[in-house]
Amino acid sequence: MPLPALEPAEEEGATAADAGHVQGLHARTMGALGELLTALLEEDLSSDWLAEMLHVLEYWLTSAKEWERERALQACAQLLGAFEERFELTGETSFGPFGSMVGLLAPFTCDSLATSRQRAGACLGHLLRIQGRTLETGAEEDEVQPLCQRLSAPDAEALRQASSRLRKIVCKHIPPAQATDFLSAALDGMLSARSVCAQAAGEWLLTFLETCGGQLFTEVPEILSIIYVRMPTMQQDTLRHFLLEAVSLLALYHPGAVIDSLLQKQLPMDSDTEELWRVLGGKFFVDHFLRVLMEKLKNSGSDQPRSSSAKPEAEEEEAALEPLKMTRAISVVVSALQSPEAVLRLLPELLPVLLKQISATVGKEMPSSALITRGKLFLKGHASDDNPCRLSLETLEAVLRTCLDGKWLRLLRQQGAWAALEDPRAHHDGVCLLTGVLLRAGTVSLPLVLVLTRWLDAPSANLRVTAAAFCAELMKEPALREWRCLQPIARALLEKLRDSSSTVRQMAARGLGNLVSGAPEKLRKHKGAVLEALRRGLEDAAAAEVVAESLLALAKVVTELKGKAVGSAFRDIARATKGFFDAEQASLRSAAFTLYGVLAASATSRWRSFFTAELGSTWATLVLHLRDPDPGASMACQGALRLCAPFLGLRRVRQGLAVTTRLSAAELLGDVCSQLAQESPEHQEMLYVAARRRFLGSCGELQAAALDVAGVLVEHAGLEWLTREEAMPLSATLRVLRSDGDPRVQQAAARLLRDTGLEQPPRRR
Repeated sequence: MPLPALEPAEEEGATAADAGHVQGLHARTMGALGELLTALLEEDLSSDWLAEMLHVLEYWLTSAKEWERERALQACAQLLGAFEERFELTGETSFGPFGSMVGLLAPFTCDSLATSRQRAGACLGHLLRIQGRTLETGAEEDEVQPLCQRLSAPDAEALRQASSRLRKIVCKHIPPAQATDFLSAALDGMLSARSVCAQAAGEWLLTFLETCGGQLFTEVPEILSIIYVRMPTMQQDTLRHFLLEAVSLLALYHPGAVIDSLLQKQLPMDSDTEELWRVLGGKFFVDHFLRVLMEKLKNSGSDQPRSSSAKPEAEEEEAALEPLKMTRAISVVVSALQSPEAVLRLLPELLPVLLKQISATVGKEMPSSALITRGKLFLKGHASDDNPCRLSLETLEAVLRTCLDGKWLRLLRQQGAWAALEDPRAHHDGVCLLTGVLLRAGTVSLPLVLVLTRWLDAPSANLRVTAAAFCAELMKEPALREWRCLQPIARALLEKLRDSSSTVRQMAARGLGNLVSGAPEKLRKHKGAVLEALRRGLEDAAAAEVVAESLLALAKVVTELKGKAVGSAFRDIARATKGFFDAEQASLRSAAFTLYGVLAASATSRWRSFFTAELGSTWATLVLHLRDPDPGASMACQGALRLCAPFLGLRRVRQGLAVTTRLSAAELLGDVCSQLAQESPEHQEMLYVAARRRFLGSCGELQAAALDVAGVLVEHAGLEWLTREEAMPLSATLRVLRSDGDPRVQQAAARLLRDTGLEQPPRRR
């Protein structure tokens, strides 16, 4: 085999005669080798023995020297020819090595040496005839022989056409059961140092999958495993392209099998797996591919209650990782799309699938089996690798980036929607923000609405929260009337005010309040049911957020209906509202002040006397809360006090509230105290009594605020109304509060002692 050919021998100084003598000797030796191979073959006439002998010759087939490859191919042709003549004697009904031998020898049909190409063609001819006998079909002998002769053509185009046709003929005779043998041999050929043969091996690989890929199914996982093993060793772009295209062809015929195989990879994704997902995302069949991923994610069962049967911890963790892998895959595939059409077509189905996954993962931790894996789960630039909800959000953002204008994505970021969506305490607000942007962008469709409204009855509380928040924001949408689903959703929200989840009840109240924007005529038609439901929400003692949302919803509803349309519920709502003026939660106080101001503005002649009487017992509380520690509550109180001004019997105070519209809450408090000092010492004392009751009975910020109000009152009114009997216990109380543990109370008590001059109270006689 290694003896130099004639030209190299002459270059090394051998005479023409010597070289010719050597070449003649070599030709006789090759003939003798053929006879030896035939004799060895007859010792054990079987396909296995044939494959063993070809394996020995394979050493020379991989040589970098042209003449060594040519002689090895000549020996292979001699051996296969001998086996073909004797095949009937073997008694075999199938030719098992056909696939592996084609994978080994076929790439040499593109060898740089013309005689090698012819030898390789002769080998394929023998293999096809042997295979034809086992399949009892003709091997297209009439066409194969001329094609093999054309392999020696000097014209590159003629050679390309002959090779292409030969590939198609041979590949369709490879049985599916031998597919992995063929592919393994072809992939080994791609590692050859000869780029021409390596390229040819890749072309044979793709031709086989194009021709026979549809017949493969059970072989797909093993084929993909073979490709995965080869990918790290094939970094050259020209060769790696064949591997990526091979997976794409398999995905075209068997998307489910390819997806299942890729999803068996561990998180975080390695670079090869991510590249495969990315390549698949750039193919024309990506619609179907994405749909398969969506169906798998939809049926992952994340919203179903867990089975009572105990499962091993490893199985539970793997089950928890499956939807995360699918979500990550969708993100990579969508990011690789060349145009948004596929996502736009699938958006009504894709959005609920991703929202379901976000809902299922909010507040959850990454399974430990994923955390111990090296590398990062997320794309570069992300600091955390232990938040599965953020992975789902990244996928949703990738989807929206594909089909929405950039201004909507900027708006979501500015509003803090992404941060809210992954926060269990603010998830419902994040869903409302997201829904509002999707509505404005025109991407909310009836199919999406129908899917999400079904979640209102889901077993998962998280899923019901997501659905209720979506429906709450949806109630602003006029298109609900066109879709004829306004009434069913409104009815469902009324029912959800009794849900076991407080957040669902909160969102139901918000949705009923949003009827004012979306369907005011429906609100007026069903005002009794809405008012009664929201009024009951004020009795939800176990959930302050439900009460606050009900107060705000009532403020919207009463503003729309006006006092006359509210009817007898006006009295019940007003009395219930003032009960939250001193609530511990700032959100309750703020919402109560907002509603109280709306009630004042909506009070018709029927309710003026009632509201005037009510204000006689609440005005002092409203003035006190001008110094509310919460800025939002203080501002809401300021607005309520101005709206209540017409019902105050104090003319100067009423006029002052009407004129001084630009004062801050603190400035307004000073102005009210000043007007009281001039107009009504009696009301001045009532305000002091209310403040004293507050700083004696409260604690923390509210106690400090009451002390501040008392200080302002003293500043503007002096101590004329403070008797000696009242001064002494007040002084003692303030000195105790000055040493209290809360710094804010200490400072407020110290200021009041100083301003009143009670640091050293007079002795009793």
